[in-house]
Amino acid sequence: MSILFIENLTHANGNKLLYKNSSLRINKGEHVALLGPNGAGKTTLLNIISEKITFDQGHVELHPRAKMGYLDQHQDIDLKLKVDDYLKDAYRNLYDINDQIHEIYEKMAVEYQEADLIKALALQEQLNVQGFDQIDKQVGNLVNGLGIELPNLNKTLGELSGGQRGKVLLAKLLLANDDFILLDEPTNFLDVEQVEWLAKFLQNYENSFLLVSHDNDFINQTVNVIYAIENREINRYVGNYNKYLELSQLRKDQYDQAVKSQQQQINKLQEYVAKNKARASTAASAQSRQKQLDKMNVLEERRDLVKPKMNFRYRRPSASVVAKINNLEIGYDFSLLQRPLNFELREGEKAIVKGYNGIGKTTFLKTLAGELNPFKGQVELGNGVSVAFFHQIEQFGEETPVQLLKREYPMMTDSEIRQTIGRFGIKSNLMNHPMNLLSGGEQTKVRLSALSLQPCNLLILDEPTNHIDVLAKEALLEAIQAFEGTVLLTTHDINFETNWADKVLNFEDLV
Repeated sequence: MSILFIENLTHANGNKLLYKNSSLRINKGEHVALLGPNGAGKTTLLNIISEKITFDQGHVELHPRAKMGYLDQHQDIDLKLKVDDYLKDAYRNLYDINDQIHEIYEKMAVEYQEADLIKALALQEQLNVQGFDQIDKQVGNLVNGLGIELPNLNKTLGELSGGQRGKVLLAKLLLANDDFILLDEPTNFLDVEQVEWLAKFLQNYENSFLLVSHDNDFINQTVNVIYAIENREINRYVGNYNKYLELSQLRKDQYDQAVKSQQQQINKLQEYVAKNKARASTAASAQSRQKQLDKMNVLEERRDLVKPKMNFRYRRPSASVVAKINNLEIGYDFSLLQRPLNFELREGEKAIVKGYNGIGKTTFLKTLAGELNPFKGQVELGNGVSVAFFHQIEQFGEETPVQLLKREYPMMTDSEIRQTIGRFGIKSNLMNHPMNLLSGGEQTKVRLSALSLQPCNLLILDEPTNHIDVLAKEALLEAIQAFEGTVLLTTHDINFETNWADKVLNFEDLV
């Protein structure tokens, strides 16, 4: 049985064509990943399926009896809700049935009716079958597995960090156990152990899901079907990520051979027409071959993805100690750490800040960058130290990439700006698109390109790997390693956390 059926889908984002006459089918129980480079249209397709945006042409049909859930990090939620209440709202229908039972028994206390008793017992049986008494256990399993700290259950959603809130959204989606779920970058805010837990959970998930992720190991563990957006087509591959690589390369080789064969045929036809169109005895046959050429659907040459060329500008400081942290405590109304921080960052050191969401990593980075005052203690920057800070989250409007960089660097020419953005992997046709129409990965690349123009010797990067594709991650890591200055970075991407760092600051050892 098909849960989702898409046929002849054509859609453009502005003047950028994403898919042309493409089809997709997801059957009951299939675990599917959607692949494609930044800007290929992965999140757009999820928004089309969930009816958040209207597509241009084609047919999209969800099974009429299928319940669908969507992990959308930007959805509107009531930030005043307690986390526990928000999670248990996934079982709202069962709580409503339980309320009905209580109402019936209250009514029976006044006037006994056997019909009421029969109805109450039938409703109770419905609750038993659907596991009403297991709700606390199921919620606890998700809370533990995804690293949602127990004290957070009594907080409001608005009191959580962005990462913790993302985990809560994911937990509620999984608790709902819908027939079909859309998962857009579900591992973005998860640590290594939590990614492993989620992989096992999804392996055993009985229903269907469509997953977007740039974590290839995670995809390998969780899916049995892959759809890849390639040259504005959505192609189906049966198997995990490793099988996809094998089959995709075979498809590419076959396509390249078809292009080569067609071009040889075109050359022969063009040569014949050129030689024979002026001769009366062969003009008719030349005209026939010209018609054949005119009707031919010419295959475009496949364009392989090119890795961006990222770099950051270095300015030498006057001091060898870039930052000295003395008895530092961080926080707003109270300190997030049980014991203060004392350490030094020296010129050229590369450091990773680790710890679960909500522990204070972003607060620490903002304090070090001077955006927040220390709760207690001191941050002493060395002489001549200049900071460039990549924030985890930024909101954008109608401003284009070119306009964004022009506003920050008005002395640059448009040509220089476009060259800078292009080096970070943004195609020229997107440089004048509004930032809010770009994909999350494209926005990140534009922001990194702007950061690269800021001469610095302390580069602070808060979750820079969120949303960017594999080639962009490789380019970013190479740029970090090549940067002569000091780097302080947070990331939940287990594929990015390698031995390149000189120092690891694990906040879990400090609370």
